[in-house]
Amino acid sequence: MKTLVLSCFIFFTSISAYTQSADSLKQKLSKEWKLKKYEQFGLIDDPIEEQKNDKIILKNDLTCTIVENGKTYTGAWSIDKTNVYVMCKLNNGAVKRQYKIISVKEKEAIFEYQSPDLIRTKYHLAAE
Repeated sequence: MKTLVLSCFIFFTSISAYTQSADSLKQKLSKEWKLKKYEQFGLIDDPIEEQKNDKIILKNDLTCTIVENGKTYTGAWSIDKTNVYVMCKLNNGAVKRQYKIISVKEKEAIFEYQSPDLIRTKYHLAAE
C-alpha cells in the first residue's frame, strides 16, 4: 500500500513539474523574435536583404506570425510534450514548421529548423 501511495505521489508530482516547466517555457517564448544571424553547415552569416525583416512572433494566446523571406504566415503554435520543439501550424495547416529549441533566454534564443530536403538551419534570434 505504501508503494502504491508513493508511486501515485511521484506520478502527480512529475505532472505538476511538467506543467510548471511548460508554462514557464511558454512565457519565455511568448515574444517577438527577430532574426539576427543564421547558421548552416557550421557557418554563421548575417541575414541577406530579403531576410532582414524575418521574425517569429509567438503570442501568449498561442497564435503566431512568421515572416520568412518577405512572406507572412499566421496560425497557432504549441510546445511538444518534451519541451524541446516549438510547433507552428500556419495558414490553416497548409504550412507546418517545427523548430528545435537549442537555447532560450530573456532576450535571445536559438531555434533549429530542418527543411524537407534535410538541411538544418539554426536561427539566432533576439527579442524585440
